[in-house]
Amino acid sequence: MNEELHHWSERQEVIKTNKPLKFLLILLKFIPGFIVRFFIYPVSFFFFIFAPDARRAAKIYQKQLREFTGRKIPKHINPYIQIFSFALCIVEKLEGWLGKIKFSKIQYQNDDIDNILALLKEGKGAVLITSHLGNMELLRSLSDYNYQLVGRDVPVYVIMDTDINSNFSETLKSVNPKASFNVINSNEIGPDSIVTLMDAIENGALVVIAGDRTSPNAKEKVLKISFLGKDASFPYGVFLIPALLKAPVYFMFGLRSRMSIFNPKQNVYIEKCHTDFDCPRSERETRIVQCCGEFVARLEKFCILYPYQWYNFFDFWQ
Repeated sequence: MNEELHHWSERQEVIKTNKPLKFLLILLKFIPGFIVRFFIYPVSFFFFIFAPDARRAAKIYQKQLREFTGRKIPKHINPYIQIFSFALCIVEKLEGWLGKIKFSKIQYQNDDIDNILALLKEGKGAVLITSHLGNMELLRSLSDYNYQLVGRDVPVYVIMDTDINSNFSETLKSVNPKASFNVINSNEIGPDSIVTLMDAIENGALVVIAGDRTSPNAKEKVLKISFLGKDASFPYGVFLIPALLKAPVYFMFGLRSRMSIFNPKQNVYIEKCHTDFDCPRSERETRIVQCCGEFVARLEKFCILYPYQWYNFFDFWQ
């Protein structure tokens, strides 16, 4: 098969074990975070040299973004910065699960945060669609702060491919046994799962799912949407789920304020989706496409604001 036709899930990992993550975890437990972050430079350089596919994919994305913005953003095509940003993100994810990210370092915006907080305070739930732009683990890793925002424990159900993400998932379990408590394998979603999620939302839970990677088990079931000026494939199933749940939908992005190892703040954006799935079944397909279109528009917006925090290291437009 031609390389350009490979699905993202078929890419071979440079490191096929979670031992490096476990070693990083040990360092973070016993060494100050700012010291550990200095190791990011050589680690990033290692991946830059020995991960040509990631290097090539970063360049493709940056060139597409630059063309889309009239050659304004990013100012320089630099795959290393994107790889460095990803390595820093891994450290930040583990720090979050270890409880080392202080609440004061999280900056909420003047967007729809008050809207979703009001919903949660009423005991109602919602669907959060995230992406691989920035730190999508931020919400789960900061779950201990629910009481400060909402006044109650908010259960979080995460839908993800646990087979492909096995290394990171196993490491999270060693960090926090609760990390996989409400994880649902996207390959096993069925009627029973939908009923479970309906009950969870009814009882005030959040259902979180990433909207920017197609399923390896449904490669043909995609939505073709223009992203950064060129058609790309987005997962139909992700946007079908909120349609079946008939729940409010919000888009969430957790993005580092600056490209620095010295304790940068995390900007959290939460914006409400305007597509309403409380509709006749005959209108459902149209609204699924509308919801996906809204998500892609937000994705473009934040790619422009944070151009090097894109962590889909494959040709997104293949």
